[in-house]
Parts: sequence; structure tokens; C-alpha cells
Amino acid sequence: MLDKRSGKIVVVSHCILNVHSLEENLAVYPGLEEEVVNLLIKKGAGIYQIPCPEVELAGIFRKPLPKESYDHPKIRKVYNKLAGSITKTLSWYKKKDYKIVAVLGAEGSPTCGIDFMGRWKENIKGKKEFPRDIEFVSGMGVFMEEFKTSLNKTKIHPDWIGIPGKSLRSLKPEIFAEILNKLDNII
Repeated sequence: MLDKRSGKIVVVSHCILNVHSLEENLAVYPGLEEEVVNLLIKKGAGIYQIPCPEVELAGIFRKPLPKESYDHPKIRKVYNKLAGSITKTLSWYKKKDYKIVAVLGAEGSPTCGIDFMGRWKENIKGKKEFPRDIEFVSGMGVFMEEFKTSLNKTKIHPDWIGIPGKSLRSLKPEIFAEILNKLDNII
């Protein structure tokens, strides 16, 4: 290549680049996840922003919900179609010999979590409330499951990294620095 392109692309969940897509009271930053974006810039990575699956499905005024609320065949069908569209675009980059280095998900999200997602606590009596009645457990969000399956079919195998949101950071403050270090080593 005769120009300065790094050939590295990182696929990023929408809310990492635009916190305005988050539900109320979940933003840690005024506009975007600054440390994550600064690291991507420093490493020379191109950024591919995933449209927010939850906004695509339920709009901007939705309430925060656990994975169970999104894990239905009709929703999976919508998410599968979105994942297929993104995969088609990323396949073009792969054909050009660019490397899809990583997918950055929104850790704890019912749709975009990578290693953790929220679910309702068991044995809750009465009306369930977020965040009081939510627990974070191992598992991938509904959209990311569909997306990973789609990428695997085209032999695109990036690293999968969950960027912890406000709730996870409050439970485990050191997690954000650990994830940034991991991302720094991968790119």
C-alpha cells in the first residue's frame, strides 16, 4: 500500500462512540468513551460503528431491560439481519486484506455485552425494577451472539472485548483499566 493506512479496523458498539443512545442515567461521559477512542486513534485503527440494535428496535426513549426482554425469535430475526448487513460490509474490508482486529461491545448490555450481560435476579416478588433487580452474569448479549455467528460464517475472527458500562464500573472499578490495557495489547 502506498499510503499511511494501518489496515486495522475495530468494530465498535454505537454507544461507545455516542453516549446519547444509552438509556437514562447510564452515561459516564458527555459525548463518547474518550479513553477508548483516544486509544484507537493512538494505535491508528479505523473505526466501524455498529448501529445501536436497541435504538433500531425500540427507539431512543426505551427503558433499560435485561437480556430476557430481547431474547425472542422475532427480535433475533431483526438482529440477524442487521448483523448480516454489517458482516457484508466487513467482508469487503477483509477482501482488501484489512484486518478486523476487534469488536468492542458494551459490557453488561442485554444486546451488546461480550462477556457479561444483565438479567433479572431470581425470586423477585412484585414489580421488577432496574437497576435494583438486575444482576450481571457471564454471557453474550443477543445482538452480539447473532453478529459473532454471522462473522464466523465469513471466516472473520476478531478479538471480542467488552467495554464496561457505568453499572459494571461501579461494581468493579478496576475493570475499565484492565480492559483498556487488553485492548492496547491487541491492536
